[in-house]
Amino acid sequence: MSTDSGESDRADPTGHADLSEHVIVAGLSAMGLRLAEQLQASGVAVVAVDDRLSATARRRLERCGVRVLRESPHLPEVLREAGIAASLAVVICHEADLDNLETALLAADIAPAVRLVVSVHNPQLGGQLADALAQVRVLNLGELAGPSFVEACVRSDVTHAFTMDARADAEVFAVIEEEITGRGDFRARYGDLTPIALRRAGARHAEMLPPRDTSLRPGDRLTVLGRLAEFDERGMTVSGLHDARLFATLGAGTAERGGVSRARRGTTARLREFRSIIRGELDRPFRLALVAVAAILLVSTVVLSLTYTDHNQAAPPDFGPLDALYLTVETMVTVGYGDFNFGAADKWLQVFGIGLMLAGALSIAVVYAFITNVIISRRLERALGRGRAGAVRGHVILSGLGSVGVATMDGLVRAGRQVVVIERDENNRYLPVAREQGVPVIIGDATVRSTLLEAGLAHATTVAALTSDGVANLETVLSAREAHVELRGARAAREAARRAGGRSYGRGRSPEAQPRQAGLRVVLRIFDTTMADEVERRFGIHTARSASALATPYFVGAALGYDVLSTFYVERTPFLVARMTVNAGGALVGPTLRELSTGTRVLAVTTATASVGADDSRSDDDGRGDDGRDDDRRDDDRRDDDRRDDDRRDDDRRDDDRAVVEPDYRPGRHTRLRPGDELLVVGPVTQIVDMVRRNQRVDVPARHRPAPTRASATATRGESDRAADPTDATGN
Repeated sequence: MSTDSGESDRADPTGHADLSEHVIVAGLSAMGLRLAEQLQASGVAVVAVDDRLSATARRRLERCGVRVLRESPHLPEVLREAGIAASLAVVICHEADLDNLETALLAADIAPAVRLVVSVHNPQLGGQLADALAQVRVLNLGELAGPSFVEACVRSDVTHAFTMDARADAEVFAVIEEEITGRGDFRARYGDLTPIALRRAGARHAEMLPPRDTSLRPGDRLTVLGRLAEFDERGMTVSGLHDARLFATLGAGTAERGGVSRARRGTTARLREFRSIIRGELDRPFRLALVAVAAILLVSTVVLSLTYTDHNQAAPPDFGPLDALYLTVETMVTVGYGDFNFGAADKWLQVFGIGLMLAGALSIAVVYAFITNVIISRRLERALGRGRAGAVRGHVILSGLGSVGVATMDGLVRAGRQVVVIERDENNRYLPVAREQGVPVIIGDATVRSTLLEAGLAHATTVAALTSDGVANLETVLSAREAHVELRGARAAREAARRAGGRSYGRGRSPEAQPRQAGLRVVLRIFDTTMADEVERRFGIHTARSASALATPYFVGAALGYDVLSTFYVERTPFLVARMTVNAGGALVGPTLRELSTGTRVLAVTTATASVGADDSRSDDDGRGDDGRDDDRRDDDRRDDDRRDDDRRDDDRRDDDRAVVEPDYRPGRHTRLRPGDELLVVGPVTQIVDMVRRNQRVDVPARHRPAPTRASATATRGESDRAADPTDATGN
């Protein structure tokens, strides 16, 4: 039995005995599985290597045509058997950084010329590895997925933004989502903006990349993409459009850290923070001890100021209330200087002095004990987080300080948002990072209601559950949403009682002056992406994100040699923005964008030469190159107008291109690509990867194009997220 199993493990189920130009995936973690499936579904031959692969995952990979070697990638003979010398790239994505480092060093030694793409969670280790090995491209899951979670946490109609490059004056593209309020065609209302998704009123699923001739009806949810300049040209007013530049800088990693957040903390906020800390530490016994000390001080001062001069022969004639307070404190703290005493006083006053000594010393000792407990124990450290959490308003509660959580926290701080972190592990290695940025940290379980209340749930705007436990994440957001509804209901009841003449302990404001509070926004990190439909349908959670689904396209791009600018979610489908150069001899050269039918949208084309050929027409009938599904619906008059616009635009381009070659942001269906042209494309991940493969050569061997699987077919319909890995757990 074991012999047969071993032979099966080494067998090639796809019949690829002479693999070349394939990708080796070493380490089949959740992201490794997703990566192998995406590559294979897009026509890239894959060899998967992992000795810890489960039987279920292995059968799943073999069904979609992936060659599986269930052996350790730390052995040189295994990598040679996988065909490392003839491979396009080796992608290394074990769950542990140490395993990734060991495999990368071995692969670099065996095949120095092969491209290596390595997943490393520790930024310092990743930097050292990239410096040591020239052929290594290091990627960090948290840094890649973090910006998308930041965008999900911020309440804005702008769901995503990116730039073509890192220049300060670079064009900013924004993805916005809005609800349609009137009837009309897309083109009449949005012009050359790019439709990304359209969800009809009452529909469960959205149509991806709809044509521009689509009619819009009230209640539809539309997602469109365009440059900020295009929104301005259309005179569109979008709530939160100013967030686009912020999101773009976060994705590029150029935003300043913490400047806005720290500047917003004025004197009032600091006083509220201090009061919250004191209130949290002064528990009931401590307060009782302080009340006892204050009472003894008051009673003794009054008694001595009224009786000390008349009943003590040694008392000075000018003994007053301040002297009485001085004598009381001196007696309670057992410090005797000899200036005042009870030696010559009447008997009853001496008895009073004895009682003052005993009661005062005891009460002061109790207060000292409480203060010592606060200072010596770790309560002071915890009080810093709890106190500041109770003082902030309009903040984001972030549960889970792993690599994804800390990247999200960092992005939110750079975006000027207040953040409170809940972390279960008091020894978490990222806690110093949070404290360095001044972020309050609550040590506790985020699924417990009391912990959420300590984190300031009553005044929070968003709860983001980003731990490595998908069930705990769901429990956290459901508990937070339920508690927030109850808090708002209680607040509304108190306000109603106040208006009705009942007792109210809040500040009185008229009903017109009461601000209308938005509901709590919840962001959920999911691992079982097939549950996205059920989570949305049963719990109404529309902001579920998979970190590996967001990061995988970067690994695919690094392996195949194209530049991934950004990834984002539309509905539950991961989208990819990529930049690629048209290769001579590739399938993209020659046909028009209409004829290519790539299932993507071309956002910009930068020509390779300073002159425009006669066959290079730039039509704005679609405003973007697309798959041509709506081209047959154009009438002849529009075609004639389009060609006249082409001629005018070509004349302008010939004049402009003599000096500087600028991107053409309005490539049309008649555009023909030439070798060396640089494209900016957007679309679902599978379609982008397929476009990359078609760009490499005209005739792709059949072995590189397996029969469509259920997962790839679903992804082609724009629903790739629902067909993704049901065990998407990276442990970060």
